[in-house]
Amino acid sequence: MKPPGVFYEDWERPVGSDDDVMSAIAAAFGPESGEARIMQLLLDYRSIYGPYIPLGAAGHLDLILEDTTLTTDLAESMGTARTEIRDTLHSLHAHGLVLIADDGSLWLTVPPGTPLSAPNSQWSFVEKKMDAPPELGAAH
Repeated sequence: MKPPGVFYEDWERPVGSDDDVMSAIAAAFGPESGEARIMQLLLDYRSIYGPYIPLGAAGHLDLILEDTTLTTDLAESMGTARTEIRDTLHSLHAHGLVLIADDGSLWLTVPPGTPLSAPNSQWSFVEKKMDAPPELGAAH
């Protein structure tokens, strides 16, 4: 869908089955290595996003979700249990229903080509759900 912005410039596509990828990483770096933890995260993202993972946006979303105050407020506003908010938000994000804006904030969005999208096949940023935490917003 090619979302707009700086968080959607870097995409990753792990190649191979999860077992094959993890076996290769474990053989090269060890099963408990930082590389193995990162690859496991990428494979987790792949199960949500499909073959192409927006690295910057998915990682930033996880950083936002580490702030328990923000996620508790967001879970309440979405009518979801806090324990389910990560999977729910990543799923919404994978479908283009929430996006990370250039300032690091999280927005409800409407993807192009849908009945309520903006003219000329543009994304519609509808409602800001949360600001970027100050330390995260300053980094980008």
